[in-house]
Amino acid sequence: MMLCKHEWKLLSETVTKSAIEVATESISGATDFKLPWQLSNADRKHIQVFACDKCGKLKRFVEDI
Repeated sequence: MMLCKHEWKLLSETVTKSAIEVATESISGATDFKLPWQLSNADRKHIQVFACDKCGKLKRFVEDI
């Protein structure tokens, strides 16, 4: 097996929406509404996918923000 000195290239980068952002988008136009406590968090994820230009290996990084 040959070892590769990777040269990582960013393929994609995404930031997910939090549960509260998704809920408020679905209630567009409403001015007075209450969300269930399960949707009150604002957790999002930052997801990056890299590929090595030399060997094609994929690597994914997921960070909670």
